[in-house]
Amino acid sequence: MLGTHLGVGDLALDAVEVSATGGRSLDLLALDVNGDRWAIENQYGSADHDHLTRALAYAVALRCRAVIVIAEDHREEFIAVADEWNRYAEAFGDAGIRVFLAVVEAFRIGDSAPGFRFRLIAGPNEWKIATTANAARSAAQNQRQEANLAFWTAFLPIANQRTSVLRSIGPRTGPYVNTSSGSWSFQVWVMAETCRVQLRIDGIDAEENVEIFTRLKSDSEAIEAAFGAPLLWDDAEEARACFIRYELGDGAGWRTDERERKE
Repeated sequence: MLGTHLGVGDLALDAVEVSATGGRSLDLLALDVNGDRWAIENQYGSADHDHLTRALAYAVALRCRAVIVIAEDHREEFIAVADEWNRYAEAFGDAGIRVFLAVVEAFRIGDSAPGFRFRLIAGPNEWKIATTANAARSAAQNQRQEANLAFWTAFLPIANQRTSVLRSIGPRTGPYVNTSSGSWSFQVWVMAETCRVQLRIDGIDAEENVEIFTRLKSDSEAIEAAFGAPLLWDDAEEARACFIRYELGDGAGWRTDERERKE
């Protein structure tokens, strides 16, 4: 909902309470459709210096593409700081870290049930046109969502012939499918040109996640032999969750021609 309301595209949760130096933690770490990281901080009341500077520090440390700070309202001086930061960030192109300030608002229309929305207060210029209230989705976003739907419509029947893991999941317009049991999540992600399959280990206890991951990695040679290909082992050095991934090369993404992608 945050990605939709702010017009920044699909965001998927990657980790919560991400540990960082100094004994503090980032509220949420999210991924966009390109796999880039987004740092998200949220708080009650008015945004304060602590949450804004903490989010920026974590974004630098975790090499995030952008920061979102959510509060009930934002002070004028913080809006000015965000605008100035974004002006500098744009000069760095894709390497610059963008800052989004958002408020969460509750509302009711007539006798309808209460609803809520995230509303953008400050953001980089390249997003401002698309983030006005009730802004229409861009043609590029619609095209990506239609391509995602076509991908999952073709993928899931083939996957279901091999495993029952995803059988409760239907086609969708988002960038990934996910099924979970306890601390374990099995996920498939699709990007523009590539695709990724991963096992996510994300229980409440970060140390226990690493312990499980370490035991599995000690058998990595046998696991990779059974799987039939090398795997990427990510031990959550900068986040709570651990991952075991298989990355497909070019030619497996939502932009790939369906005939070429089938193999």
